Amino acid sequence: MISLLDTGLTENWNGIWVVLSLSVAVLSSYLSFILVGKKGQTRRGQPRVYRIAAGLLLGTGTWLVHVMSLYSYHRRISLHYDPLIAASAFVIVSLSAYIMFRLFVKQQPVTSRLAGAVYGFGVTVMSALGVLSLRPGIVVGVNPIIGFFSIAIIFISAYFALYVLGNFRQSAGFALSQPVAALILGAGIFTAQHIVLGALRVDGMRSLAAVLGYTGLPASYFVTGASVLVTLILAVTWTFMVFERRMLKQIAFLDPLTGLRNRYALAEESDRRMLEDRLGSMVLINLDRFKIINDTLGRDLGDQLLAHAAHRIRTQIQEREALFRMDGDEFLLVGLEKDPELLLHRVNGMLHEIGRPYMIEGNELYVTASAGISLYPAHGQDRSSLLKAADAALYQAKSSGKDKTVFFNAGIGGQLTRKMELEKDLRLALEHGQFFIVYQPKWDARLGREVGFEALLRWRHPEKGVVSPGEFIPIAEETGLIVPMTRWMLGEVCRQSKRWQDEGKFRVCISVNMSYRVFESMTLFQMVDEALRSSGLPGSMLELEITESIAMKNMAITLSQLQQVRDLNVRVSMDDFGTGHSSLGRLDEIPVDTLKIDQSFVKNSDLQSKQALIVGIIGIARLLDLEVVAEGVETEEQAEFLLSRGCILMQGYYYGRPMLPEDVEAGTWRINAPSIGTGTAARHAD
Repeated sequence: MISLLDTGLTENWNGIWVVLSLSVAVLSSYLSFILVGKKGQTRRGQPRVYRIAAGLLLGTGTWLVHVMSLYSYHRRISLHYDPLIAASAFVIVSLSAYIMFRLFVKQQPVTSRLAGAVYGFGVTVMSALGVLSLRPGIVVGVNPIIGFFSIAIIFISAYFALYVLGNFRQSAGFALSQPVAALILGAGIFTAQHIVLGALRVDGMRSLAAVLGYTGLPASYFVTGASVLVTLILAVTWTFMVFERRMLKQIAFLDPLTGLRNRYALAEESDRRMLEDRLGSMVLINLDRFKIINDTLGRDLGDQLLAHAAHRIRTQIQEREALFRMDGDEFLLVGLEKDPELLLHRVNGMLHEIGRPYMIEGNELYVTASAGISLYPAHGQDRSSLLKAADAALYQAKSSGKDKTVFFNAGIGGQLTRKMELEKDLRLALEHGQFFIVYQPKWDARLGREVGFEALLRWRHPEKGVVSPGEFIPIAEETGLIVPMTRWMLGEVCRQSKRWQDEGKFRVCISVNMSYRVFESMTLFQMVDEALRSSGLPGSMLELEITESIAMKNMAITLSQLQQVRDLNVRVSMDDFGTGHSSLGRLDEIPVDTLKIDQSFVKNSDLQSKQALIVGIIGIARLLDLEVVAEGVETEEQAEFLLSRGCILMQGYYYGRPMLPEDVEAGTWRINAPSIGTGTAARHAD
């Protein structure tokens, strides 16, 4: 037997044991939480060691509190413990603490809830074994009400302690969550162990507390104490839950880069404003060509630019307006203003402010912005409708040249609806065989015959008829559908060209326009090689047309893919030359065979400035030993001017419109094509 209580102790020691047991409960909880919080990254297996140590530490502290609670009650009798049962109680509570931490660190909803229950069960068993191992010969029963409260307290405190520790690990940090969780669990251990003595019954069904000298305390005292402690635990935990929800709401609704509220906060704000009749308009502001800056100078500098732009917009808004960062480089202003003229003036002022130069890390940057405006309730009576209208207006502003402010109107709404319908139908068009290809001849004005064709994609919609390529091609590029469409087109063009050659009808090179999306997909070589192999067409009979913007978008990737297809003897031409992103300085690096003069130059070839540009392009092509083709030739005067300046190859309605394969084969278009003897062109032929 081990004597644990000394009858020589005086009553003055009771208060010391109470304070000491409470301190041990809180301190052991706190130290065990610190051990569980260690990452253990230096050595493999360290986290398990920390959990074992934490379980032993908390188990030891819990057992000591159990023993100290008896010391604090001692007055008249001495008690003895059975060593084997006492050791079993210590092992059980330590094991339950270890299992609790093991389940807790997994951070899964089910296991986290079970973790506190496991420890509460372990403490309950430990308390029962502790009482069972006492051998004063007087304990004969347990008060069920007080016993239930003592068990409930340890379960509740363990659950909420782990709740605080787990939920605030990221948001508030261990610096705050550990001591609060330790206080909750320590208080629960302390109170449960002291109240359990009030549940014990001895001879005559008197409480053990009465036998040990606490004769004036009824059972209701313990119930009241337990209720007060549970109330305190719930109050502390509720305070933390409110604090946590506010922090999580702030994190969820706040954009960390700009400090503005994000799109998730918009619903609450707009609904509140509508309810209070304080909503007048929504203004969507989007930075123009921001992606170019992001791709060229890097995302870090791009983020700084966004933060600076957001600050400039914020300085222009009024007190009762709200500014949100939506996605990427898009901002939304929600305000009271309904006067279109005043609102237009203010928004244009914001765009002007955004357009001022930025000095970031030694880089002087310039960026413009576009805006779309919707008014409440004229353009919508709910948040979704207003936002949709503002987005449609913004799309119109972008489409019409950028750096503009556009108000929503019914026409824009119809355009957006049609665009959405076309996008939906476009996804099924290839599968349903709605695409077809037309061919426009390239004409040698000196020899008076075709020297090639340009293949052009067309879409015959089952309800809307033939959709303009200027309408569906941008949608296909936005959605990425242009990649499978180009793959299909290459296969069809190669098969058609091979069929014409085998039948002896045409043996000329056919060109196909490429999209930047094809280069981004990194599948250009694969689709070209596949089309040539499946059709048996020689590579020299296929030409790929790219624009200046494609060539300059990502030079390294573009050049590597072009060189790959050039290895297949495929020709490359640069379309719309002179209208892109100033590729003149690096033109000699781009593997092209032909320059195509943009039709905007040809259309205005009667102007001296355009004539100078055309002559310049022809001269560059000659110096670089490249062919030159003029697009958009529609009149005899345009053809004669081009021929007089040395441009022999031409393409346009003057020589032939885009035609179906059967119309090309019929050859009637050749009859109408002008001959070399027409007008003054013959005098310049030589």
